[in-house]
Amino acid sequence: MTKTIRNIAYAPEHGFRGEADLYLPADTADATCLLVIHGGGWRAMDRFRFNTVCEMLAQDGYAALNANYRLTGDDPWPACGDDCVRAAQFLLAGGHPAMAPLDRRRIVVLGASAGGHLALMTGLQLPPERVAGIVDIAGPADLTTFWDVHGPERFGHLFGTPHATPAMLEAASPVTYVTETAPPLLCVHSGNDRLVPLSQSELIAEAYAEHGRSCEIHEYPGEGQAHGIWANETPSPPLLPHIRDRINTFIRSVTA
Repeated sequence: MTKTIRNIAYAPEHGFRGEADLYLPADTADATCLLVIHGGGWRAMDRFRFNTVCEMLAQDGYAALNANYRLTGDDPWPACGDDCVRAAQFLLAGGHPAMAPLDRRRIVVLGASAGGHLALMTGLQLPPERVAGIVDIAGPADLTTFWDVHGPERFGHLFGTPHATPAMLEAASPVTYVTETAPPLLCVHSGNDRLVPLSQSELIAEAYAEHGRSCEIHEYPGEGQAHGIWANETPSPPLLPHIRDRINTFIRSVTA
């Protein structure tokens, strides 16, 4: 039977936004660990959006730390990015006693939408030997081109100003951090995504190829406005079955 430990404070000074829930599989001995990062355009939602996803991960045999982070209404970039790195470090260090039996040598970082961007930024900035892989579900990877699509009117809040400079955009772009030691990457992206276009996954795949690193894109014709990744419209929806299966295959391949 799976188990959930709620309201773990990985950054207690941030209150609710510094909390996470730990989802544990029935067998915790040497279980693979994931840091899971919710979306919401960097300014909305919380970890509860991913409750069902984390429950499924635990059912599939993984341990998942489902983390909150500061939203841009609290603090602009890089606060949310710093929080996600801190949550990853908390998991790697075994910051809660229930993490002791888990395999924390290398973790997988997973996120969707803005959480996909944060998963990329986190996984690419941690020591590469501590990251088994990254799962980016419809996340912006190159903010310099993403800005051209959506402009500052919608996402200017990320930096606390609508006048983000090229240097600011580049410093917050995952493509900037791809190196010859970048962890394996799975990008999950609907070809019909109108919020974050498929070209964002293609751009980071190109950066990975330039550095000789492994990146796969799971492309499909998703429907709807919310990236086309959810099986239903409930507050905490499951991922579409084919996405769950593809993520499972990837995790097992990078942790074998």
